[in-house]
Amino acid sequence: MAQNTDIETMRDAQAPGFQSALGLGSEPPSASQPAHVSATKKTIQDVLVPEGLLALRIAHEAKSPAQLQEILMKRLGQNSAETRRRYTQSILKWFFPDGLDGLLPRVWRAYEDEAITADLLRWSYLSQEPIMARCVAEALFPCENGLAMPPTYFDKFLQDCLGDPAPEKTRERLKMNLKRIGFLERAKGKPDRLVPVLTQKTSLLILVHHIFAAKAVRTVELRNLLANPFWKFLGYKSEDAVRAVLREADAKGLIGKYVVADQLEQVTTCFTSDEFLERKARL
Repeated sequence: MAQNTDIETMRDAQAPGFQSALGLGSEPPSASQPAHVSATKKTIQDVLVPEGLLALRIAHEAKSPAQLQEILMKRLGQNSAETRRRYTQSILKWFFPDGLDGLLPRVWRAYEDEAITADLLRWSYLSQEPIMARCVAEALFPCENGLAMPPTYFDKFLQDCLGDPAPEKTRERLKMNLKRIGFLERAKGKPDRLVPVLTQKTSLLILVHHIFAAKAVRTVELRNLLANPFWKFLGYKSEDAVRAVLREADAKGLIGKYVVADQLEQVTTCFTSDEFLERKARL
C-alpha cells in the first residue's frame, strides 16, 4: 500500500490531474478546457512497430502514400482484408504523417539501422496518440525503472485522462502497447514492471535537429528543449541524461556548442535537420 502511495505522489507532483498537453509544439490547456482527453481521442489502437519497420523498408517501392497503402495491403500477414486496411491506415498516420519523404523514411534511408528506427517509430507513434503519450510522459516518467506497477495505477490514469472508467479492453491495450514499445515488462502471474528503454543517443540528436533546427541552424534554450516531451518518448528518465548526450555531441562536433553560463543554458546546432541526415551523423 505504501508503494502505491509513493507512486501516486510522484505522479501528482509531476503533472497534477494529468492536464499538461503532450503533443509536439502544443500548449498546456487553459483553465476552461477539460482535464480529460477529447471525445474524438478516446480510443487506443494496437501499436504496429514491426509493421511500421516493414513499411519504411519498402517505402521506396511507392510513389505516393496511396500506392504504399496498396503495397502494404499485399505484404501484411493478417488474413482479414479489413484488418490489413485498418493497419495500413494507422501505419501511414503514425509513421508517414509528413509523406514518403518525411522524417522516418529519410532516417531509414540514411542509416538503415533498426535500433535508431525503432526509437523514431516509438516517438512518432506517441506523438500521434495522446492517451499513450500522456501515459508515458506523465504517468510513467516519474516512476523508477524496475518498479512493480500496482494493478490500479493504470486504471486511475485512464479514468483521470478519459473522464470515465475505462473498459477492460482499453486498459489491457494500453498496457500491451507499453510492452510493445519497450516501457513495460509483462509476465503471466506477475505484476507489470517498468523497465529501461534501450535508446540510441543518435536518435536524440536526430530529433533535436528535426524539431528545433528543421530549416536553419538554431540556438535553443535548454528549458525550451526539455519542455518538449520527445526525450521522454525516447525513454530518457532525467534531464541530466539529456544534458550528458548534448555534452558528448558538443565534444564530437555534432552540435555547434552547448553553453552553461550563469542562468543561461543553451544549445546551438551546426547543421540543419537535412544536413545532419545527409552526413549520416552518429553519436
